[in-house]
Parts: sequence; C-alpha cells; structure tokens
Amino acid sequence: MTITEPELDTAVDCMSMHRALGQVELAAGRPELAVRHFKVAISAAGDSAAGLFVVPDLVEAAVRAGTPDRARGPLARFESRVAASGSALLLALCARVRALLGRGYQADAEYRRALELHRCADAVVERARTQLLYGEYLRRARRRSDARRFLAAALETFNRAGALAWAERARIELQANHRTNDHAPGAWGGLTAQQRRIVEAVGKGASNREVAGQLFLSPRTVDYHLRNVYMRLGVRSRGELIRYALTAHDESTHRWDR
Repeated sequence: MTITEPELDTAVDCMSMHRALGQVELAAGRPELAVRHFKVAISAAGDSAAGLFVVPDLVEAAVRAGTPDRARGPLARFESRVAASGSALLLALCARVRALLGRGYQADAEYRRALELHRCADAVVERARTQLLYGEYLRRARRRSDARRFLAAALETFNRAGALAWAERARIELQANHRTNDHAPGAWGGLTAQQRRIVEAVGKGASNREVAGQLFLSPRTVDYHLRNVYMRLGVRSRGELIRYALTAHDESTHRWDR
C-alpha cells in the first residue's frame, strides 16, 4: 500500500507532537506517561528514519519507570539500523542507551564513548542530556567531583538552549550532588514535612492512592511530591525508596534514643 504525501505529513506531525510531549513528561519526572507518548511516536513514524531518534527517549523513560523490557522491541530494530547509518549522533545515542542499560565499568565506558561521539555531532541538547545522565550515574557511584562537572555543563547548555524543563532537572541533580551523603540524616532533613510523611507511608507499603487517603491529599499531589523526593534522594525505584525510608526511620529513632 502506497502512503500519500498528506498521510506522510500527518504521520510526521503525530510523531513530532508525541515525542515533544514525551520529552516534557520525561524531564518533569513522569516516565510512565513519557513511555506512552514515545510508543505512539514510534508507531506513527513507522519505518522512517525519524523514528530512530525517539527510541533513546523511550529507553530512558522505560528505565526510569523500572520497566526496561517495554523498550526491548524498538531497541533491537534501532541498534540494527544505527550500525549501518554512519550517523555520529545516532551512534552517540546508541552508546547512551547501552550505558543506561549497563552497569559498572560497562556503563561508564559507554557514557564516555557517547560523549566522544557527540563531539562529531551538532546536537548540543542531546549532548547535554548525555552529560546529565552521566552526571546522575556518577553521583550514584559517589564520584561527586566528576558528577558536578558534567551536571554543571549540562545545566549551562540547557539554559543557553532555553530547555527549561531539562535545566530544572539538572539543577535538582546538582543540589543533590552537594549533599555529603544521599542516605545520611541530612538528606532526610532536606525534605519537607509533607514529603517525609509521604515517604514514611510508602515505607509502610502504602500505594500512592492509599497515601493520598491517609494524608487527605489528592493522588496527583502525592505523585508530585514523590517525583521531587526521587530527584532529591537520588533513588530510582519504589523499592529503593522503601529501603531508604526504613533506614531514615531507624537513624532518626536512634538519634532520639541517645
């Protein structure tokens, strides 16, 4: 079946719109919503090369949502096409994807490879996004001095480019990086009283809707607070947040008992 030019234009518009919406959600810390938009964008793109650029977005959102398998199908097609493309930008994004899915030395090496490839590509915001992700990785690895350098570079680029949502995320990461220990009492003390109550309720196994009912908040407000908590504490999953809540509670109790 032949696709007419108007149909192609409509598909491209649909892809561009959903990719833009997905990036807004991703930058704002709403990866589940971002995944939905990116999947629609990839579907709308069909076999066009433009759809390749959405796949790294999808992988990042899926990883942040704790569901990396949701990107596995598009990722396999992406990797097979990128290898033959010769595009420095696509190769950089491919390395970034491998870094997101990797661990330890492999992740570190892929981030560095991605940044090297970005030198040959004229896409400053994508380079800054790689710097942001690498900075987040370094912060979690307790390499704070290295993390600060990449996070600050990302923040500067986002500000210059007018990418305000990404700039805010980089700023929050920089603030978190300034703490001496993400899981120390000081980090817990850096949360608002409302945020601490929400974390404590999550630590007891409550769902977001149950937390909202207990604290007389809307589910949307709970979601908003939890996104900020995840950013500030550097946790990436609900399980990690629950472990943090238990640790923070034990440390707080210990301090008052002394």
